[in-house]
Amino acid sequence: MANSSNNDNRWFQILHPRPLAKYQVFIFPGAGSPGPYYKDWGENFPDYEFALLIYPGRGTRLAEKCITSVPDYITHMKRELLPSITKPCIFIGHSGGTMSSFALARNMIETGTKADLIKLLIAMARVPPHLEDPENFYIKTDKELIDILKQSADPKAKDLFNFKPFVDMQLSILRADAKAGNAILPSTPINIPIIVYGGDKEEKRTEEVLNRWSELTTKKELFRVRMFPGHHYFFSECQNQVLEALKEDFDSILNNSEVN
Repeated sequence: MANSSNNDNRWFQILHPRPLAKYQVFIFPGAGSPGPYYKDWGENFPDYEFALLIYPGRGTRLAEKCITSVPDYITHMKRELLPSITKPCIFIGHSGGTMSSFALARNMIETGTKADLIKLLIAMARVPPHLEDPENFYIKTDKELIDILKQSADPKAKDLFNFKPFVDMQLSILRADAKAGNAILPSTPINIPIIVYGGDKEEKRTEEVLNRWSELTTKKELFRVRMFPGHHYFFSECQNQVLEALKEDFDSILNNSEVN
Protein backbone atom coordinates (compact mmCIF):
# COMPACT_ATOMS: atom_id res chain seq x y z
CA MET A 1 0.00 0.00 0.00
CA ALA A 2 1.53 3.26 -1.09
CA ASN A 3 3.03 5.18 1.85
CA SER A 4 1.22 2.83 4.23
CA SER A 5 3.65 3.35 7.08
CA ASN A 6 2.77 7.03 7.08
CA ASN A 7 -0.85 6.72 6.03
CA ASP A 8 -2.81 9.92 6.51
CA ASN A 9 -5.89 8.89 4.56
CA ARG A 10 -8.89 9.42 6.85
CA TRP A 11 -10.79 6.68 5.00
CA PHE A 12 -8.73 3.80 6.31
CA GLN A 13 -6.37 2.69 9.06
CA ILE A 14 -3.44 0.37 8.37
CA LEU A 15 -3.63 -2.39 10.99
CA HIS A 16 -0.11 -3.82 10.54
CA PRO A 17 2.00 -1.71 8.17
CA ARG A 18 3.82 -3.83 5.56
CA PRO A 19 4.92 -1.61 2.66
CA LEU A 20 6.59 -4.60 0.97
CA ALA A 21 3.55 -6.92 1.22
CA LYS A 22 2.50 -8.72 -1.96
CA TYR A 23 -1.21 -8.13 -1.42
CA GLN A 24 -3.61 -5.62 0.09
CA VAL A 25 -6.70 -6.48 2.12
CA PHE A 26 -9.44 -3.90 2.70
CA ILE A 27 -11.97 -4.53 5.49
CA PHE A 28 -15.38 -2.87 5.09
CA PRO A 29 -16.93 -3.10 8.59
CA GLY A 30 -20.64 -3.11 9.35
CA ALA A 31 -22.41 -0.53 11.51
CA GLY A 32 -21.88 -2.47 14.73
CA SER A 33 -18.35 -3.64 14.01
CA PRO A 34 -15.97 -1.23 15.75
CA GLY A 35 -12.27 -1.11 14.94
CA PRO A 36 -11.09 -3.12 17.99
CA TYR A 37 -12.85 -6.19 16.55
CA TYR A 38 -10.22 -6.27 13.78
CA LYS A 39 -7.09 -5.04 15.57
CA ASP A 40 -5.35 -8.43 15.45
CA TRP A 41 -6.31 -9.22 11.87
CA GLY A 42 -3.34 -9.41 9.58
CA GLU A 43 -0.85 -9.93 12.40
CA ASN A 44 0.03 -13.41 11.14
CA PHE A 45 -0.41 -12.69 7.43
CA PRO A 46 3.14 -11.64 6.42
CA ASP A 47 2.34 -11.35 2.70
CA TYR A 48 -0.69 -9.11 3.26
CA GLU A 49 -1.26 -5.57 4.46
CA PHE A 50 -4.66 -5.12 6.09
CA ALA A 51 -6.51 -1.81 6.05
CA LEU A 52 -9.72 -1.08 7.98
CA LEU A 53 -12.12 1.38 6.37
CA ILE A 54 -13.37 4.22 8.54
CA TYR A 55 -16.64 5.65 7.26
CA PRO A 56 -17.87 9.19 7.93
CA GLY A 57 -19.64 9.30 11.29
CA ARG A 58 -17.55 6.45 12.80
CA GLY A 59 -14.42 6.15 14.89
CA THR A 60 -12.08 9.07 14.29
CA ARG A 61 -14.70 10.62 11.97
CA LEU A 62 -17.60 10.86 14.43
CA ALA A 63 -18.10 14.58 13.73
CA GLU A 64 -18.78 13.92 10.04
CA LYS A 65 -22.19 13.22 8.54
CA CYS A 66 -22.96 9.57 7.77
CA ILE A 67 -23.41 8.54 4.14
CA THR A 68 -26.92 7.29 3.38
CA SER A 69 -26.83 5.95 -0.19
CA VAL A 70 -24.83 3.39 -2.15
CA PRO A 71 -24.03 5.81 -5.02
CA ASP A 72 -22.59 8.29 -2.52
CA TYR A 73 -20.46 5.55 -0.96
CA ILE A 74 -19.10 4.65 -4.39
CA THR A 75 -18.35 8.28 -5.25
CA HIS A 76 -16.44 8.87 -2.02
CA MET A 77 -14.59 5.55 -2.07
CA LYS A 78 -13.49 5.93 -5.69
CA ARG A 79 -12.03 9.31 -4.87
CA GLU A 80 -10.48 8.47 -1.49
CA LEU A 81 -9.73 4.73 -1.56
CA LEU A 82 -8.93 3.73 -5.14
CA PRO A 83 -5.68 5.72 -5.41
CA SER A 84 -4.32 3.57 -2.57
CA ILE A 85 -5.10 0.28 -4.34
CA THR A 86 -1.76 -0.46 -5.96
CA LYS A 87 -1.42 -4.26 -5.64
CA PRO A 88 -3.61 -7.35 -6.04
CA CYS A 89 -6.24 -6.97 -3.34
CA ILE A 90 -9.03 -8.62 -1.41
CA PHE A 91 -12.21 -6.96 -0.14
CA ILE A 92 -13.73 -8.26 3.12
CA GLY A 93 -17.16 -6.89 4.02
CA HIS A 94 -19.27 -7.48 7.10
CA SER A 95 -23.04 -6.87 7.11
CA GLY A 96 -23.66 -3.42 5.59
CA GLY A 97 -19.97 -3.22 4.73
CA THR A 98 -20.49 -6.16 2.41
CA MET A 99 -22.98 -4.10 0.41
CA SER A 100 -20.40 -1.29 0.07
CA SER A 101 -17.55 -3.60 -0.90
CA PHE A 102 -19.63 -5.44 -3.50
CA ALA A 103 -21.00 -2.20 -4.98
CA LEU A 104 -17.50 -0.73 -5.23
CA ALA A 105 -16.09 -3.91 -6.82
CA ARG A 106 -18.90 -3.97 -9.38
CA ASN A 107 -18.37 -0.30 -10.24
CA MET A 108 -14.62 -0.85 -10.66
CA ILE A 109 -15.34 -3.70 -13.08
CA GLU A 110 -17.99 -1.81 -15.03
CA THR A 111 -15.78 1.26 -15.40
CA GLY A 112 -12.52 -0.63 -15.93
CA THR A 113 -10.94 1.09 -12.93
CA LYS A 114 -8.23 -1.18 -11.45
CA ALA A 115 -10.63 -4.09 -11.90
CA ASP A 116 -7.75 -6.47 -12.62
CA LEU A 117 -6.42 -5.91 -9.09
CA ILE A 118 -9.47 -7.30 -7.25
CA LYS A 119 -8.87 -11.00 -6.68
CA LEU A 120 -11.48 -12.00 -4.08
CA LEU A 121 -14.56 -10.74 -2.26
CA ILE A 122 -15.32 -12.16 1.20
CA ALA A 123 -18.94 -11.46 2.18
CA MET A 124 -19.82 -11.83 5.87
CA ALA A 125 -23.24 -11.92 7.53
CA ARG A 126 -25.16 -10.28 4.69
CA VAL A 127 -27.98 -11.45 2.46
CA PRO A 128 -26.90 -11.04 -1.19
CA PRO A 129 -27.73 -7.47 -2.26
CA HIS A 130 -29.98 -8.45 -5.15
CA LEU A 131 -32.42 -9.82 -2.53
CA GLU A 132 -34.40 -7.97 0.12
CA ASP A 133 -32.73 -8.19 3.53
CA PRO A 134 -35.12 -9.83 6.03
CA GLU A 135 -33.61 -7.60 8.76
CA ASN A 136 -34.73 -4.28 7.27
CA PHE A 137 -33.57 -1.85 9.96
CA TYR A 138 -34.97 1.15 8.09
CA ILE A 139 -38.57 0.42 9.07
CA LYS A 140 -37.96 -0.63 12.68
CA THR A 141 -38.50 1.38 15.86
CA ASP A 142 -35.62 2.26 18.18
CA LYS A 143 -36.72 -0.40 20.65
CA GLU A 144 -36.85 -3.04 17.91
CA LEU A 145 -33.39 -2.06 16.72
CA ILE A 146 -31.93 -2.23 20.22
CA ASP A 147 -33.47 -5.67 20.74
CA ILE A 148 -31.99 -6.88 17.45
CA LEU A 149 -28.58 -5.49 18.38
CA LYS A 150 -28.68 -7.23 21.75
CA GLN A 151 -29.73 -10.54 20.20
CA SER A 152 -27.07 -10.49 17.49
CA ALA A 153 -24.21 -9.07 19.55
CA ASP A 154 -21.24 -10.97 20.86
CA PRO A 155 -22.47 -12.16 24.29
CA LYS A 156 -19.35 -10.65 25.88
CA ALA A 157 -20.39 -7.19 24.63
CA LYS A 158 -24.06 -7.16 25.71
CA ASP A 159 -23.41 -4.87 28.70
CA LEU A 160 -22.59 -2.07 26.27
CA PHE A 161 -26.29 -1.78 25.48
CA ASN A 162 -26.96 -0.53 29.00
CA PHE A 163 -24.80 2.52 28.23
CA LYS A 164 -27.10 5.14 26.67
CA PRO A 165 -24.44 7.17 24.76
CA PHE A 166 -23.28 3.97 23.06
CA VAL A 167 -26.85 2.96 22.19
CA ASP A 168 -27.67 6.42 20.81
CA MET A 169 -24.54 6.38 18.64
CA GLN A 170 -25.33 2.89 17.34
CA LEU A 171 -28.90 3.86 16.48
CA SER A 172 -27.74 6.89 14.52
CA ILE A 173 -25.26 4.83 12.54
CA LEU A 174 -27.75 2.04 11.95
CA ARG A 175 -30.36 4.47 10.65
CA ALA A 176 -27.89 5.83 8.11
CA ASP A 177 -26.64 2.36 7.13
CA ALA A 178 -30.19 1.06 6.85
CA LYS A 179 -31.09 3.80 4.42
CA ALA A 180 -28.15 2.85 2.21
CA GLY A 181 -28.48 -0.88 2.80
CA ASN A 182 -32.16 -0.90 1.88
CA ALA A 183 -31.18 -0.61 -1.78
CA ILE A 184 -31.57 -3.62 -4.05
CA LEU A 185 -28.64 -4.00 -6.45
CA PRO A 186 -28.79 -5.58 -9.93
CA SER A 187 -28.35 -9.35 -10.12
CA THR A 188 -25.77 -9.22 -12.92
CA PRO A 189 -22.84 -11.40 -11.78
CA ILE A 190 -19.27 -10.10 -11.51
CA ASN A 191 -16.16 -11.99 -12.64
CA ILE A 192 -14.58 -12.07 -9.18
CA PRO A 193 -14.60 -15.08 -6.84
CA ILE A 194 -16.97 -14.68 -3.89
CA ILE A 195 -16.70 -16.63 -0.63
CA VAL A 196 -19.35 -16.15 2.05
CA TYR A 197 -19.02 -16.47 5.84
CA GLY A 198 -22.02 -16.71 8.16
CA GLY A 199 -22.90 -17.33 11.80
CA ASP A 200 -24.90 -20.50 12.48
CA LYS A 201 -26.97 -18.80 15.18
CA GLU A 202 -28.43 -16.18 12.83
CA GLU A 203 -32.06 -17.05 12.23
CA LYS A 204 -32.66 -15.16 8.98
CA ARG A 205 -29.26 -15.20 7.30
CA THR A 206 -29.20 -18.95 6.93
CA GLU A 207 -26.78 -21.02 4.89
CA GLU A 208 -29.52 -21.55 2.30
CA VAL A 209 -29.97 -17.79 1.85
CA LEU A 210 -26.22 -17.10 1.86
CA ASN A 211 -25.77 -19.67 -0.91
CA ARG A 212 -27.64 -17.32 -3.22
CA TRP A 213 -24.51 -15.18 -3.37
CA SER A 214 -23.46 -17.73 -6.01
CA GLU A 215 -25.86 -15.95 -8.38
CA LEU A 216 -23.62 -12.86 -8.25
CA THR A 217 -20.34 -14.39 -9.45
CA THR A 218 -19.30 -15.98 -12.74
CA LYS A 219 -16.56 -17.87 -10.86
CA LYS A 220 -19.01 -20.45 -9.55
CA GLU A 221 -16.40 -23.20 -9.28
CA LEU A 222 -14.60 -21.08 -6.65
CA PHE A 223 -17.73 -20.13 -4.70
CA ARG A 224 -18.34 -21.52 -1.23
CA VAL A 225 -20.20 -20.75 2.02
CA ARG A 226 -18.54 -21.26 5.39
CA MET A 227 -20.66 -21.32 8.55
CA PHE A 228 -19.11 -20.52 11.93
CA PRO A 229 -20.41 -20.96 15.48
CA GLY A 230 -21.87 -17.65 16.56
CA HIS A 231 -24.20 -14.75 15.93
CA HIS A 232 -24.05 -11.75 13.61
CA TYR A 233 -20.55 -10.90 14.91
CA PHE A 234 -19.37 -14.50 14.80
CA PHE A 235 -15.85 -13.38 13.83
CA SER A 236 -15.52 -11.91 17.33
CA GLU A 237 -16.81 -15.09 18.98
CA CYS A 238 -14.52 -17.47 17.07
CA GLN A 239 -11.80 -15.23 15.70
CA ASN A 240 -9.12 -17.90 15.41
CA GLN A 241 -11.36 -20.10 13.26
CA VAL A 242 -12.24 -17.17 11.00
CA LEU A 243 -8.62 -16.12 10.56
CA GLU A 244 -7.60 -19.70 9.72
CA ALA A 245 -10.39 -19.84 7.14
CA LEU A 246 -9.20 -16.54 5.64
CA LYS A 247 -5.68 -17.93 5.30
CA GLU A 248 -7.00 -21.02 3.51
CA ASP A 249 -9.23 -19.03 1.20
CA PHE A 250 -6.57 -16.43 0.39
CA ASP A 251 -4.08 -19.16 -0.52
CA SER A 252 -6.63 -21.15 -2.50
CA ILE A 253 -7.82 -18.21 -4.60
CA LEU A 254 -4.52 -16.40 -5.12
CA ASN A 255 -2.80 -19.62 -6.22
CA ASN A 256 -5.56 -20.38 -8.72
CA SER A 257 -4.49 -19.88 -12.34
CA GLU A 258 -8.01 -18.82 -13.35
CA VAL A 259 -7.83 -15.80 -11.02
CA ASN A 260 -4.29 -14.62 -11.81
